[in-house]
Amino acid sequence: MIKLRMKLILFFVSLMFISSVLSFVIFAFLPDDSLGQELRQNQQEIVISILELEQKTNLNIEEITDMASNFMYDVSIIDSIDSLQMTNDEMNRLKNQETVIISDQRRNQITSVLMIDDTYIEISPHPDNNIFRIIASRVRISLISYIVIGSFLVILLAKSVVKPILKLTAATQEVAKGNFDVEIASKGNDEIAQMIQNFNKMTKELKSIEYLRKDFINSVSHEFKTPIASIQGFAKLLQNDNLPENERHEYTQIIIEETSRLTKLSSNILNLSKLENQEIMGKKIDFSLDEQIRRTILLLEYEWSKKNIEFDIDLENIKYQGDEELLQQVWINILSNAIKFSDEESIITVKLYQMGPIVKIKISDTGIGMSEEIQQRIFEKFYQGDKAHSLGGNGLGLSIAKRIIDICGGIIYVESKIDHGTTFNIELPIVND
Repeated sequence: MIKLRMKLILFFVSLMFISSVLSFVIFAFLPDDSLGQELRQNQQEIVISILELEQKTNLNIEEITDMASNFMYDVSIIDSIDSLQMTNDEMNRLKNQETVIISDQRRNQITSVLMIDDTYIEISPHPDNNIFRIIASRVRISLISYIVIGSFLVILLAKSVVKPILKLTAATQEVAKGNFDVEIASKGNDEIAQMIQNFNKMTKELKSIEYLRKDFINSVSHEFKTPIASIQGFAKLLQNDNLPENERHEYTQIIIEETSRLTKLSSNILNLSKLENQEIMGKKIDFSLDEQIRRTILLLEYEWSKKNIEFDIDLENIKYQGDEELLQQVWINILSNAIKFSDEESIITVKLYQMGPIVKIKISDTGIGMSEEIQQRIFEKFYQGDKAHSLGGNGLGLSIAKRIIDICGGIIYVESKIDHGTTFNIELPIVND
């Protein structure tokens, strides 16, 4: 398999070679009369020199031709005029003491012929110093130099271009092995630099996802392990035939509570998994949001009546279009939390009002409150500020509530102070199809 670096080198070298050859061909074969005119002018000057020598000196024809020859042009006496294959018109012009110029397109050669005292003289480019050959030789050297120097520069360029790609390849191999602590330094803002920056973002996201996955697995394992161990322990105690009836009743009640907790945990995990893979609301209906909140408070009457909690309710009549079943879970989870962490004979305040296209809901309690650290992590899966689990729960209720609010396109945030209660603020956009 040809590596990318070699492909780049071959591509650029081939490109230079082909363009050079085509340029040479175009230069050599396209008609250009400027060079021909220069050759004719040079030969005409030699003709004038020969005529002046013949008129002003006593030199013979052989001496004159020897003197007129130079490194570029060969001046010689023609033994047989028939070898030039001249036309009758050209022959007549020669006899009239005119200079005849013969062009040989096939060999790219121009020859001047003149007649002095019945002697035919030929002026032609020297066969060893032909102007075309000189130009071709120089062009050939230039092209070779161009290709060699260009190839060297392309090799250096390919190395600099491929180097970050090789780093990226090595880094992706590390990621494939499960190492997400990989980061590649990038300079510039070209396509490769942007690709490296996106790769670094991807590894950070994967590292975060991997951390959440491990934390999720550990949390799920812990949440399941604790009630299962409790059920197993109390079940063994129940096998004792001499166990008093009151203790037997107490142990069976604990087993029932733990199994109920397991059932609720399983149900919440399934709900959260379903919600995390859901981006939009499945079914939208028009319903009364204030009536739904009132029904939810009544649904939880058994919990708040045991603690003699009162409700301060201020709900505007608001029609909302959305998933009624999903939003019911939000109010159940948040109100259950408020009841759970409120003191006996305290007050929970529930407000619902509309501000433009936004519906705002505030649920406040006067309970134990929470620290800044807990507020920052309150919506994380399985996170519980109460480490001892003295108040029950599995740390999924608020995660579910936040995910539902996200699906609805709203926001949820918390305000709290230790020993001064907690307020959950929910904002939902009103969207009518």
